[in-house]
Amino acid sequence: MNEGDHMSQKNIESNPFVDVSVFLFFEDISDKQGVEGFTNYMVGQAESLAKSVPSEEYETWDDFASAVASGESVFSSFENIEQISKFGFVTKNCPFSKAIREYIKRIGNFNPVHMEATDHYNHTIQPSAAHSACMMHQTYRKEVAKRIKVGGKPLQYAQIGAKAHTGQIALPPESWKKVLLDKAGISETQGFMEMRENSCLYLLYVDE
Repeated sequence: MNEGDHMSQKNIESNPFVDVSVFLFFEDISDKQGVEGFTNYMVGQAESLAKSVPSEEYETWDDFASAVASGESVFSSFENIEQISKFGFVTKNCPFSKAIREYIKRIGNFNPVHMEATDHYNHTIQPSAAHSACMMHQTYRKEVAKRIKVGGKPLQYAQIGAKAHTGQIALPPESWKKVLLDKAGISETQGFMEMRENSCLYLLYVDE
């Protein structure tokens, strides 16, 4: 790569125009298709993205967990993931955080349609999103998991907690939360502490 290519790549990566325009594009869809159209489009885009990544197979759980933590798995293509227990994982910084900061810096508070779509997602798909970006991110994780096998078995994914840029945390119903935390092998106290330090807490496992 020559110096011109390097500078071009750097400019693209740091271009707030792209970050802000994506959110405004989703808002434009909501103007034309309503909140349901907004939600369906974000979910559909995440599904399409997930289907474009290569499938993976790992012999053991430790092989998979190591690949995720080192960023070598398609599951961690867009985020830095840390394993906190055998089946418990966290993402410290949401990969959408930069775009969210750029939007707020240049546009101001998010258009209310983002939370309207988030509420629609939580009531019709699963109660796990803290912001509209979560709809895309969590859908991507769910669909990518279907492309990964560990010991010949498909990877399973379940969201436990998600934190918005406002600090608001989305959690599943109490009965679900206990089951998911137990499966992850972490206590509710640890789960609470993890959500103070990280943007996402989730469960990855294979059926035994």
